[in-house]
Amino acid sequence: MCSLPRRCRLLLLLIALAAPMAARPAGAQSGDRSGVADAFLVRQDNSDCTNSDVKADDPSRIGGTVQVTRQADGKLRVKIAITAAPDTTYHFFLKCVRSLGDVKTEDEGQGAAEFELSADGAPPVLAFDMYPEGAPSGQKFQSTSVKLP
Repeated sequence: MCSLPRRCRLLLLLIALAAPMAARPAGAQSGDRSGVADAFLVRQDNSDCTNSDVKADDPSRIGGTVQVTRQADGKLRVKIAITAAPDTTYHFFLKCVRSLGDVKTEDEGQGAAEFELSADGAPPVLAFDMYPEGAPSGQKFQSTSVKLP
């Protein structure tokens, strides 16, 4: 039972990141969240560079969330919370641009990571993908598209 507190913390992190997305339409920005954009990570093997065909309409395929925040210095902070395969390292990418780093899941499949990148040269519509080494089918995730905050 020692993993229960860690599992609860990660579940709460996932809920905290997903709650603002459920409360407003995709792409909507309001009030103090004008520098924040949210996306879902959807289990899907491939898509184009903007993930134009990735939809979060089937909850059984959603494996996590991505939150992009524009910092005061103009950089973008990308926070990820996932529930996926246990004890697995997922490579996380700004789609068709570059690798951002790795997200490691724990023994019950929860993982979280945070990355920072320059907004200079970033495409106006961001898309992310994530997969483990060898990119096995069914273990790849694509994000819903994110308009640059």
